[in-house]
Amino acid sequence: MPPGATASPGAPGRPREAADPRTARKTVRYSPPVSEPGDSPSPTAPRQPRYARDSHCAACGAPYAGLPAPDAWPRTCARCGTTAYRNPLPVAVALLPVTGPDATGLVVITRTIEPQKGGAALPGGFIDHGEDWRTAVVRELREETGIEAAAPDVRLADVLSDTDGHLLVFGLLPARPLASLPPSTPTDETSGHTVLYAPRPLTFPLHTEAANAWFAGRYSHR
Repeated sequence: MPPGATASPGAPGRPREAADPRTARKTVRYSPPVSEPGDSPSPTAPRQPRYARDSHCAACGAPYAGLPAPDAWPRTCARCGTTAYRNPLPVAVALLPVTGPDATGLVVITRTIEPQKGGAALPGGFIDHGEDWRTAVVRELREETGIEAAAPDVRLADVLSDTDGHLLVFGLLPARPLASLPPSTPTDETSGHTVLYAPRPLTFPLHTEAANAWFAGRYSHR
């Protein structure tokens, strides 16, 4: 057996070259996570969080201490001095007027996801990072109804804030005839769309406020 060679475990006495330590591969063994107190005993049951959301500094991991209130923002870490902020999340909402045989209304959808599953709402959702708000309006309209629209046609109707940290940007589109709409079909987040021809409560209060304002003539597409 030449120097630097080792015997192969599969064939005793048969030499093989020693592994080059510069290129030798390491084996990393995976160990399943150890169950913690309060973990769900069933893989299908929801896992209980170990810590309250935003209770620790994202920079160093230290728990926040001495906050004047649990929901106080901004908050500064006593250990590393990093200040964290909670900014509102922007949401794009579409106001699409539709001219029917006897009246003009707004396109609404029925939600099949939480929050407010089963409720009627205006088409809308979160604005993606780097996305123009008008592009978000027509994207959400398309994703939730299958209705196509052009971003340059969107006009700002209103901007409203809720108490949950959301900033709703309502975009108004030009009216179109009912006959031009595609058939109502289920999407990933809705059971379909319909036209609201008179004010009524929607599942989100700010959607109701914006729809009522449109019916009252406070928004116009110019």
